[in-house]
Amino acid sequence: MTIRLFGLGRLAPPARRPGLLKGACRRALRSERADGPGEISIVFLGRRGMRELNKRYLRHDYDTDVIAFRYPALSGAAGKDLPFGDIFVSAVQAGVQAKELGRPLLAEILTLILHGTLHLLGYEDSTPRKRARMFSRQEALLRAL
Repeated sequence: MTIRLFGLGRLAPPARRPGLLKGACRRALRSERADGPGEISIVFLGRRGMRELNKRYLRHDYDTDVIAFRYPALSGAAGKDLPFGDIFVSAVQAGVQAKELGRPLLAEILTLILHGTLHLLGYEDSTPRKRARMFSRQEALLRAL
């Protein structure tokens, strides 16, 4: 799996850890046995860029923390679909949430990357039950980092 990072300059220097950021994505992929061919781009945006993306594609007129777009999947071993897509992270919203939660920005960025990767893997958070399952998986992955 090829993982590319864009917009790292939008993050505060302590959170600019390319190896660790890509590693979070890879850990989630490996945990679901999906680290094969394909490509994932992780893009850090400012408030305006994230709001425009959210409004255009999801019809929500506000900044949000993370949006993931899964593209047509590649077929892997045993016909299992492999993730292929983009994860957009709001650098501003990540900072706000990190302060609200009283944790380092890097921890919040890693959480959002894990969350986006899980969306690419088919996890959903549209109902309380699905959200609980997804957040439980996300926290287990974060602890493992």
